[in-house]
Amino acid sequence: MKTLKSSFASEIDATVSLKIGDFHFIENMIIAEFKEGSHVTFNKFNEVLELKNETHNGMPQFFISNRIYSYSVDLMDILSNSKNLKFLSAYVIVSYNHLTNKVIELEDAYFSFPRKKFETLEEAVTWVRSKKTT
Repeated sequence: MKTLKSSFASEIDATVSLKIGDFHFIENMIIAEFKEGSHVTFNKFNEVLELKNETHNGMPQFFISNRIYSYSVDLMDILSNSKNLKFLSAYVIVSYNHLTNKVIELEDAYFSFPRKKFETLEEAVTWVRSKKTT
């Protein structure tokens, strides 16, 4: 489900569309919808985080990747730069199919921080909100 069609679409503070995807800012989280065929590098990822920092008073604590489309991640780039993302409390992934689940398992070996996977965007946002209050 696209973020703009979700039950919490009215809570979106801002949406930024870049060449690699659409990014929705809600409270202290970013929901990313990378475009089909995008290749995500640390620099592109960091560009999105900086947008949040510039426009919403500080870096996000939570990043949700709503994987409605297929895209690639530069794993070696992430491996060498994931230490720069220690401010994230959680990196959350919403996966809608078995193939994406397998890709996520492979990617997990390259990330130096924990990631959490959900089957729906609603579940992911609910989980993030529960973490904010604890």
